[in-house]
Amino acid sequence: MSSASQHSRSGLNLPHVLVIGFTGHRQLPDENRSRAAIRQVLAEWKTRDPGAICGLSSAASGADLLFAETCLELNLPLRIFLPMPSEQFRHDFDQPAWERAEHVVQAALSAEVIGAGAEPVERYYETGIETVQQSQLLIALWDGGPSQGLGGTADMVDFALKLARPLIWIHSGTGEVRYFNDNPKLLRDPELDFLNGLPAPAADLPSNTPYELVQSWLVKVDENASRLAPQFRRLAAIPILCTAAAAILSGRSSFTGGAIFWLWLGTALGIMAAGLPYLMRLNRRQIAWTRARTAAEVCRSFLALWRTPALYDAVGPETLPELAGMLHSLNFLKLLNRASVRTSLEEFKRDYRRERVQHQIAYFDRHAGHAARQIRKYRIFVAVSVCLGVALNILILMNAHGLSHSIPLRWHPVLALVATAGFQLATVAGALLFVYDYQRRRERYRDLHRMLVQWDKQLELSQTWPIVLRTTSLVEKALLAELIEWRSLIRHRKVPDK
Repeated sequence: MSSASQHSRSGLNLPHVLVIGFTGHRQLPDENRSRAAIRQVLAEWKTRDPGAICGLSSAASGADLLFAETCLELNLPLRIFLPMPSEQFRHDFDQPAWERAEHVVQAALSAEVIGAGAEPVERYYETGIETVQQSQLLIALWDGGPSQGLGGTADMVDFALKLARPLIWIHSGTGEVRYFNDNPKLLRDPELDFLNGLPAPAADLPSNTPYELVQSWLVKVDENASRLAPQFRRLAAIPILCTAAAAILSGRSSFTGGAIFWLWLGTALGIMAAGLPYLMRLNRRQIAWTRARTAAEVCRSFLALWRTPALYDAVGPETLPELAGMLHSLNFLKLLNRASVRTSLEEFKRDYRRERVQHQIAYFDRHAGHAARQIRKYRIFVAVSVCLGVALNILILMNAHGLSHSIPLRWHPVLALVATAGFQLATVAGALLFVYDYQRRRERYRDLHRMLVQWDKQLELSQTWPIVLRTTSLVEKALLAELIEWRSLIRHRKVPDK
């Protein structure tokens, strides 16, 4: 089944994307045999239908150029990494080879200059390393011998194997194909499957262009995260309330005597408080919410930078390895839509400051104020409850020691119960304050508000894309930092796949 037909049946789903990188020799003993071997391997992966395949390589003469041309022949999207700008790069080619390379660069989804070293050999090495790092699968056309200098094919193969990157070795002399670190997960991504499988919104959302698809997918994941989050906080408070009620009802039997019904009810509530976290699957709910919320916020961050000239790198697979498939998919869709996302620096700054930075400044200011008000309410409630309990206990003690006879004896158990209830309510309020995390949230909101105000000023004054992109990267990393931390805490406790 083609990826297009699969997408039409699955609704608001991001496509699974497999990035196949390449490294190989410049001098080949038999170019035609090498081209045929590369074509056979790529054609085989196309038939496995991972969703979408994107080729990634340099356009250097020799094997790299063969791989790039084969991707175009098979209608595979292609990214090109250049070790240096084209004006310098062309000096490494004769005229016929340069014409081939120029055609490949022009036909590719993108051509990015990667090398930054002082010497050409360093730039080629950096380009090769970046190719390995951004690939999920590496094809190497290699004779098995050592590198002739820094950044040779042997160095790239060694680097990939030590990173446990899946590798296909095509022997450049014999054409033999060998597989290393084979990984069946290349065809499917469990986390992207989970996110794609979340319930779709009730309303029909547009998905005709890559940008519309990503926007609509964000709405789906965000709605699911919002649906899960309030339930978790409310349900987490239920065991606390049950425990306090159990203590008060049990205390009623102890202090006032009477029907055994209250004692049984208190015991039942105590058992319920102990069992509710398991029955309600609180841990499972928290994990599901964290997964959906992290994906939604990363996608929101991605869309905020959609119109920049660079691919998204504020958060990468090395930071959130579980979301590597989602990030590959989002960047792939942005590349497909690159022609329609061009914008001027001033337009991007205006829109980004208004829709992202200033919106978040207002958000954090509003929520910091809300958290501060909630803290005051809980603290007042705790203080009143404790004072009530202390006052009643003192009154009962004075009466017991003959210092006061204003309380009839029959009321002593009732007052003792009310005093105990006061202390229990104070404890409940303190526990709920902890559950809702208002104090930490207030300080976090204030810190983010302060940082965003400063970065907003920097964006307003910045006049070049590199400075603007550096500042936006700081903004996005700060906004996502806490979610990334929460995500890391549950990295090894995922919801089992159904």
